[in-house]
Amino acid sequence: MEKHSTHFHTKKHNSVAPKIDLHKKYKGFALTTVPEEYRGTWYRADPYSKKATKLVITTHTFNGYVTYRKTDPNLKLDHNSEKLDHNSEKQNKEYAGNAVMISTDSGALKERGFLDTVDMSYKLGQFKGQDCLFMSYGTNPKAVNGVAFKDKKAALKYRKYDFSKVNQ
Repeated sequence: MEKHSTHFHTKKHNSVAPKIDLHKKYKGFALTTVPEEYRGTWYRADPYSKKATKLVITTHTFNGYVTYRKTDPNLKLDHNSEKLDHNSEKQNKEYAGNAVMISTDSGALKERGFLDTVDMSYKLGQFKGQDCLFMSYGTNPKAVNGVAFKDKKAALKYRKYDFSKVNQ
């Protein structure tokens, strides 16, 4: 299975995007709806690029990945679990596909692949008058590792800004 990136899921220019299947079933998960305030097209630019990357969030998709919520509280999705072995061919096949698990917690939207161990957290906010999503990953949800803006020009304008200094 392809590793889930802690950054944006981006398509390669010459590859075909995987077909979105809102009816695919995963054991221990159910299709879920992304809260309306997070939906839309957001833009992010890295310091070394003059182009902005899109992050498209819809009712049931997160950048082309179908959104699910965990329904089985006994299903463990971590490295220490006996129920899920990350190197298990069976588990990798069972949870393969263009799907992510999302949840809302403490005013943030959390997203990760089924077999990943770290959430990517998105918190709505404002930066210099622009609507944005503060992004963080890892163990400190207050650390800002990047920002996506509703406005493409703002994403390009602030692409070299050090967002790690921002307090949310």
